Amino acid sequence: MVEVRQLVAVDQAIFAKVDIARGTRIAAETPLIMLPPTTTFEEELSGICKTVDSLTNEELKELDQLPCSSKVADEIRERGFVTNQVWSFYKSKKLKNSDGTLLKGKKLRKIVNKTVNLCITYVLNNVQLGPSGKYGSGLFSLYSRIGHSCVPNAFNCWNPILQRLTIHAIHDIKAGQQIFVNYTGITCRTRNQRGVSLYAVWRIVCNCAACTDDAIDQLRYRMLLLDQALAAYQLGVLHDPHLTGVPKLATAQQALGAAEELVKLLKRQRLCGMEIRRA
Repeated sequence: MVEVRQLVAVDQAIFAKVDIARGTRIAAETPLIMLPPTTTFEEELSGICKTVDSLTNEELKELDQLPCSSKVADEIRERGFVTNQVWSFYKSKKLKNSDGTLLKGKKLRKIVNKTVNLCITYVLNNVQLGPSGKYGSGLFSLYSRIGHSCVPNAFNCWNPILQRLTIHAIHDIKAGQQIFVNYTGITCRTRNQRGVSLYAVWRIVCNCAACTDDAIDQLRYRMLLLDQALAAYQLGVLHDPHLTGVPKLATAQQALGAAEELVKLLKRQRLCGMEIRRA
């Protein structure tokens, strides 16, 4: 149903080859790499190194073909943290040449640089599997090529029974249209809040309708307030001075009214992700 196309601005993207009806499962994809849940970035990098070290040449070749912004990758390398962690990993392994001598110099540097590149690719493209990464994280060939939009037409979800990342159309998609998902996973945020996250991690400047239309941004601001009010109500916080402008929900009826308003705003903008389910 979909195909990969080469684009000048974003390297590669996924487009519909045929008309895809809302609700259709576009893909159910197995991970190229899958890591168990981790608590620190160091632990995640160590897991990537161990996994990469066990891959076949064919699997490594497939990982090399995944998109990775050279600008962001260079910035990560300049910080040095990833490179240092990879060096530490291989020094502790004490790799040896065929003659039994310790591997070092250019040969070791070549292996380290290769793994650093794959670590950066993983960091930029991995997907949390399940709520808050309950089942870990994974790297996927097709999903890594799907673009971002704050008004997406597709939704991804990890299926722990199938052990696959499923991608479903949440709107009718015409043949020739690009497939988009929401990278941030959070809909109820303002344009500036989304922009900070998108640029900080992926250096993305989003030009979707929600990021260019002031009227839509006002709706998103109202959604943010309602979402915060409902969260406060669930936690039993009724008069938190830090929640400026957030409606005070003191009764179940008020909370129901706020949830209903949030659902209407989500539907009005054709936003069919986890927020509407939660509301």
